[in-house]
Amino acid sequence: MDMTDADRVLGARAGELGNVDQAVMAEVVGIAQAVGDLRKALDALDGQLDARQFEKAAALGYQDIASAFIFLQRTLGGLQSAELNRHAFISSIAEELQCAHEDAEPLVVARLQCLKPRPELTQEELAASRARLRRRIEEIGSNGEGQ
Repeated sequence: MDMTDADRVLGARAGELGNVDQAVMAEVVGIAQAVGDLRKALDALDGQLDARQFEKAAALGYQDIASAFIFLQRTLGGLQSAELNRHAFISSIAEELQCAHEDAEPLVVARLQCLKPRPELTQEELAASRARLRRRIEEIGSNGEGQ
């Protein structure tokens, strides 16, 4: 396999590569939101138990906690699908380059932003990023784009 061929093939399919990258990152964002929702629901449960509000605590299990858990399961399923699509893309690149999947994989992985290590953010940067994400989620929800 020639690196020039690899660059040519990956360059020609940059749009597809970007879609694969975006799909994985979008699923990770959804998982983060689902984990946050589940944490909130579990914290509420903990509060109800501490307050000895057992009936309310039990109701949380059938409402908020179940809903948050189902949301988490769905987002994890989405991540699994995105990962399957990523591997299918790598296989299609390998086929086009006429090489093994294992040989094409590092070439694709090197171009995917979703697989790069997360930068260490300061607490201020992290808070600003979370605020931007919350605003964007609210915008999407109010515009009906998320449905």
